[in-house]
Amino acid sequence: MSEDQISQDVINLVIARLQTIPSNVSVSIGGEGSYTIEQLIERIKKQDEVGKKMVEMQLAYIRSLGKVATAA
Repeated sequence: MSEDQISQDVINLVIARLQTIPSNVSVSIGGEGSYTIEQLIERIKKQDEVGKKMVEMQLAYIRSLGKVATAA
């Protein structure tokens, strides 16, 4: 696995989180545009730039939850 590839466990985690969002919701990613949940899942599986950004955002969010929990 190259440095740029995302582990399958992380991909599965992010996809599972996205699947909890209602299917009629679209997500805007900066200047990249708006995407449906299904489009985001496909991009995460392809590990293209939008998919990688979504994974990075989700991981940053999850990590911040740990920091909040330890600060409380």
